Amino acid sequence: MLTAYNAQLEQIFASHANKKERYYCPVCKAPLILKTGIRKAPHFAHFHHGQAHVHHKGESIQHRQCKSMLYQKLQTIDSHVKLEPYLSEVAQIPDIIFKKWAIEIQFSPIGIRKLRERTRGLRDAGYQVIWLTSQPRQRNGQYCLSQLQQQCIIPSHRTLYCIDTIQFQLICLSGLIPLSHNTFHVQSAMIPISKFGAHLEAMPTQSCEIRKLSTSQILNYIQQCRRKNSVLDTTLSLMYQMRLTDIQVTKLTGYLFPEQLYIQTHPVLWQLVMLSALQTKQQIEPALYEKIKWRYFAIEGYDKRQIIHQVIQRYLKLLHL
Repeated sequence: MLTAYNAQLEQIFASHANKKERYYCPVCKAPLILKTGIRKAPHFAHFHHGQAHVHHKGESIQHRQCKSMLYQKLQTIDSHVKLEPYLSEVAQIPDIIFKKWAIEIQFSPIGIRKLRERTRGLRDAGYQVIWLTSQPRQRNGQYCLSQLQQQCIIPSHRTLYCIDTIQFQLICLSGLIPLSHNTFHVQSAMIPISKFGAHLEAMPTQSCEIRKLSTSQILNYIQQCRRKNSVLDTTLSLMYQMRLTDIQVTKLTGYLFPEQLYIQTHPVLWQLVMLSALQTKQQIEPALYEKIKWRYFAIEGYDKRQIIHQVIQRYLKLLHL
């Protein structure tokens, strides 16, 4: 924590604090210790680590540095920006309040239930919520998103906000198109601090065209399935049952519908499931519902059955059925 409250209930920055004074957590009211050093920036911590997990998320040095630098930069354009304000009505301490947005920085893995709980609390307090993560790693021109980074996507805008942990710059990854369970095609752009507020205000809901994985991408996926050396692999089992060659699979599957953002299951696999249901005259929707794995987001929920209905209709149309 970069701030705490003194005996007069004044918010004090750790960089301005005096070790001779007493400071308290605004949530649990427990006394805090002021930590300073050559390698670590001044910050407050609970005397007993167990006290902090309920009231305030644990923070790494990197987290504190990014939060402090972002706050200082935002202060240059908005004197009303707040660092770690205590929102008593929901008993939460967001990292930064900037205009109508609560900005939360999250680098360490956290469960989706906790993310949604914190998001809901900040919304109940009247704020729109932005989750900032570290930059995803790149490989062969594609971005590899961790589970946390995927959870922080704003799906209706197909957007993820990141912070460069070295230069402390804000980055917008937009137009996200999932190519597999963790690889995405994205458009990356740096956001100048001076334009951050205007960028958030103008953030449009993004549409997405229907695309298709390349032949090489589909063949690579099939090879990955074969390398597992498992007779239980669902993709290979479906190909065998339907007597489909690799080339036939490249022509019939691999379509990337807009709804793929919500679906973690590889598009080749769920489209093979649908082809199998059509061939065996099974009900398509239950077959897909059983096999599909989902992405979950902190910001927005969605109707799974509606997503399944939409992809069924889109795929049938492409198959001319």
